[in-house]
Amino acid sequence: MKRDYYAGALISLIGAFLALNGWTYQIGTLTRMGPGMFPVSLGIILICLGVLIAANAGEVTADSLDHLDHDASPYPDLKGSMAIIAGMLAFVFLTQTIGFVAGTFACVFIAAMGDKDATLIGSLVLSATVTVIGIVVFIYGLKMNLPLFAFQGFSL
Repeated sequence: MKRDYYAGALISLIGAFLALNGWTYQIGTLTRMGPGMFPVSLGIILICLGVLIAANAGEVTADSLDHLDHDASPYPDLKGSMAIIAGMLAFVFLTQTIGFVAGTFACVFIAAMGDKDATLIGSLVLSATVTVIGIVVFIYGLKMNLPLFAFQGFSL
């Protein structure tokens, strides 16, 4: 249960760092947001989430103890962590070289395959869904200047 306290504290510390550094930029208003609005807002949200995680850490019931995996290895499973890191690296590399669609799809697919219970079909569906949502939100909604597809000087 100490792990939840530590996780909540770490998330709150990251949130505090973001919020405090965001104040060094102009915040603006809700109708004309400045560059500091996003880090401050994200920091406050992370602080609240960290406090909620730490507050719920001590709640142990008989039902919650039944769901613990008693045969778990004392060594951490690094497959998920490595998949997330590999997914982020794939996003950076592929988005710059091939485009947003390939980078997003590969990032989500690689990270999803790090889950022990992940299936190939489930990961493909998740990747396609997140890619479509990313296109709608970032390319069309926020009008970010990211090429959907970029092949040797040609971009769409």
